[in-house]
Amino acid sequence: MDHSSYLTARDGTRIWYGTVGEGPPLVLCDGLACDGFIWPYVIDHFVDDFTIVRWHYRGHGESDLPPDPGSVTMPQFYTDLEDLLDELHIDRAILAGHSMGVQVILGFMGHRPDRVSALIPICGSYKRPLDTFHGSDLLRRALPYMQRTLEVAPQVIQAAWKTLLPRQFWYQFAVQAAEVNGRLLRQKDFIPYLEHAAEMDLEFFLGLLSALSNHTTEDLLPDIDVPALIIAGERDTFTPLFRSREMAQQIGDSELVIVPGGTHVAPLELPDLVTTAMDRFFDRHDLRK
Repeated sequence: MDHSSYLTARDGTRIWYGTVGEGPPLVLCDGLACDGFIWPYVIDHFVDDFTIVRWHYRGHGESDLPPDPGSVTMPQFYTDLEDLLDELHIDRAILAGHSMGVQVILGFMGHRPDRVSALIPICGSYKRPLDTFHGSDLLRRALPYMQRTLEVAPQVIQAAWKTLLPRQFWYQFAVQAAEVNGRLLRQKDFIPYLEHAAEMDLEFFLGLLSALSNHTTEDLLPDIDVPALIIAGERDTFTPLFRSREMAQQIGDSELVIVPGGTHVAPLELPDLVTTAMDRFFDRHDLRK
């Protein structure tokens, strides 16, 4: 990052952000438990065309945990993003979001539509992602039990999570379970996700997962009046392709690009396809100005 700093959110939480490049602002919004691992190829490709803004959500990466980790809400991310744009004196920006970041950018569009020039939802859902995780709502139904289990032995479970998650075993498991495409994904690109997720506070993580499980932006889609490029992985088991198709049908000025063989981490599996689609989208809508 050319420049990085912190802003103080409205509840006192410190939020990390960084900028690099020159040109119109392109703000990158991460997925749950991510601190930017999905964006390296996008940043490298567009650094000469845009001022690229990265930020870490509250409770993620270099940002602080909020005062009450277990009571996080999705609207807090909208106001954090609004404060970030204010901090950087950005009137309007292109917003790109991966996974949970899709609901962040769509929700922000409903919150402050005047500050969005275009949307790029990538491998995400517009509503209740735990209802379709691996084709069922099992994770949503199991979540309250997971939270109660954490309450029984929080320190032991947190320590086990931190020790066991950042291991190559989980990368191999993800490949074998077809969570990621092992023919396309470089292991070195995926391990940073495991390393960051292992450091997360589990009370916060499960609280945010609960908030996300009930979150929907469905009613906002027909009113979106900026261009949208929707990018989906053909084999995404986290946020399935049919959700992206539905999104494209409901957003008026939208196009859908499907990454063949791509999973939930398609921008790492076929980065050239993703950046080419973004290039064409930017040129078609004169977004480099």
